[in-house]
Amino acid sequence: MMRIRGDNLGMDAIKVTQFRNLALLELKRAERYRNFLSLLVLNLSDFLATVGRRKIASEDEETRLLEGAIDRLRRESRETDLISQLDDDRLAMLLPETDFNGARIAADRFQRLLTDFLADFLESSYRFDVPLEITSFPDATGEASFKSRLAGLAARN
Repeated sequence: MMRIRGDNLGMDAIKVTQFRNLALLELKRAERYRNFLSLLVLNLSDFLATVGRRKIASEDEETRLLEGAIDRLRRESRETDLISQLDDDRLAMLLPETDFNGARIAADRFQRLLTDFLADFLESSYRFDVPLEITSFPDATGEASFKSRLAGLAARN
């Protein structure tokens, strides 16, 4: 599989650190003002390891794909939502004032949006699944805390 960030790992780490710091700031606001906050992580690794490896011919083309995906998500999200590329194959979205149910609705919409974008990009009629994870604050299910999820995002880079 191609890796578009070979020479810029330091820059990726900076971007992930900036995203994490902004997310922690939003979490503090959510805690203080008793607001909801959700994090979506969209994972393109399966797509890039299978179809992408066969259909994407260069690192430049992979870069255009990821930049196009981020642009499409930005155009369809709210001004207050934060979108970042975490590494070569994951995108993160921070959704302030969004509870788990709202995040689920947004996640379904963003998954469909990425599915359509990937099909358009590759000029294919096949519908590619984009797995995602949702973490919300407050987390009523007792699963991993928002802070530990953010730490896990940074640790993978």
